[in-house]
Amino acid sequence: MWRIKAFTLLESLVTLAITAFLILSLSGGINQTFASVEEQLFFLSFEHLYRDTQKLSALSKQEMTLTLDKEKISNGIETLDVPENIKLGKDMTLHFDQAGGNSSLAKLSFQTPKKTVTYQLYIGSGQYKKTENESLYSP
Repeated sequence: MWRIKAFTLLESLVTLAITAFLILSLSGGINQTFASVEEQLFFLSFEHLYRDTQKLSALSKQEMTLTLDKEKISNGIETLDVPENIKLGKDMTLHFDQAGGNSSLAKLSFQTPKKTVTYQLYIGSGQYKKTENESLYSP
C-alpha cells in the first residue's frame, strides 16, 4: 500500500491561520515604523525649508514668505507636503525680511498621533526653539 503524504484539510486550515496571523502582526509593526520615519523626515524637511527660506531672503536681499497650511508648506520656490498623520495647529504665513530675520514671535504647532511638536520662533534672528511633548492619549 502506498501511503498518501499530504496535509489534511484541518492541517491546511491551521497552517493558513498561523501564517495569516504572523503576516498581519508583522505588517502592523512595519506600518508603525514607516509612520514614525515619515514623521521624522517631515520635521527635518520642514526645518531645512525654514532655514533655506531664511538664507534665500538674506542672499537675494528680498523679503520672502513661508506659507503653512493643512496640506502643504511653501516658500514660493519649494513645497513640502504635510503627511496625513500630522496636523498643523493653524494656517500661518511667516515673513522674512531682507536680512533673513522673521517678523513675528509665532508659535508653530504640529500634532502627531503620539506627540505635539512646537516651534517657538524668535523675532529678528530667525532662530527657533523646538519642543516635543508626548500625548497623554492616542486617538
